[in-house]
Amino acid sequence: MPPYPLTGNAGEGLTRVPPPQLPTRPRPRPGIEEEIREAVTVGQHLPAPARADVLSERLLAYIRVTAAAVEAAVGGRPAGDPVREDALAVVREARARLGLTAGDGYVSAIIRIRSLGRGAEALLEQQQLLRITTAETSVAVPHASDAGVIAIGAAETCTTCHELVEKRRESQARNDWAASREANGRLEEHRHADHAPA
Repeated sequence: MPPYPLTGNAGEGLTRVPPPQLPTRPRPRPGIEEEIREAVTVGQHLPAPARADVLSERLLAYIRVTAAAVEAAVGGRPAGDPVREDALAVVREARARLGLTAGDGYVSAIIRIRSLGRGAEALLEQQQLLRITTAETSVAVPHASDAGVIAIGAAETCTTCHELVEKRRESQARNDWAASREANGRLEEHRHADHAPA
């Protein structure tokens, strides 16, 4: 009987022709907002073990840097201030999640990633709410495609800076992270070009 019944083809003379290779562009690394979203929804899809390691390291770095920035932003507020208390509670919770260690297996790694994702998500919301106005900060996250989030001080008089920050905020409110990163990139370029020290 031929290997392909009902075709009359005995299989001789057939050679597989590989498809032509198309040039591929390197895929851009997702921003931290997308990785936080991926971590929070990790129960709906399971990442490969290598991806789980990268995701975990990115979240750990983001939490360490952002917790310090949020804590510094509310440090000057009076004790008992609700904004300060909320921010410090989020920072404490995120730092507690840093102390959780992954067990031996893949399931415990997934649980840890989800936990870190929730802590990072709460910190990101606090960072956006506070707009970190104590100084211009660029939160550097290892392996990030963008430098981080630039916050401008309340005393800033440049209308272009305020317009770009407002555009970024509106994009984040719509969960349009690509537009948010674009606005942040334009703000960074503007700050380096027009506000660089002489």
